[in-house]
Amino acid sequence: MSNSDDSVKSLSAGFTLLEVLVSLAIIAIVFVSVLRLQGQTISMNESTRFYAVAPFLAQQKMAEVTADPSSFSGSQSGDFGEDAPGYVWKAGVDDFPITGPDGGTIELSLAVVTVTQEGSGLKLIIKEYLSEARKDITE
Repeated sequence: MSNSDDSVKSLSAGFTLLEVLVSLAIIAIVFVSVLRLQGQTISMNESTRFYAVAPFLAQQKMAEVTADPSSFSGSQSGDFGEDAPGYVWKAGVDDFPITGPDGGTIELSLAVVTVTQEGSGLKLIIKEYLSEARKDITE
C-alpha cells in the first residue's frame, strides 16, 4: 500500500500546464496594465508642467502687449528663448467696437496671447480688452 501512495504523491507534486498558462496570462495582464499606467502618468506630468508654466509666460507676454498695444496690432509670434525652451507665443491686438442699445459706441481693443508647447499640442489662450483710455496712457 505504501508504493501506491508514493506514486499518487509523485504524480500530484508540481504544477500542471494549465495552471502555469493561467498564471502567465494573469502576469501578462498585470504587466500590460502597469505599462499603460506608466504612459498615462508621463502624459499627465507633461500636461501638468505645461499648465503650471504657460500661464506665467502668457501673463508676461500680455504685460508686454498691454504696455505697448500699437506694436502688436495685427499678429506677431515668437519663442521665449532659453528661458522657456519649446514654448512659443502668438500675440495680437484687434479693434473691438461695442455698440450699445442707444447707438453709442465704445471703442475697445481685444488683445489675445496664445502660448503653445511645441510637439505636444497643448495650448493656452488668454484675452484682455483694452479701452481707448488705456491705449492713450500707454502711447
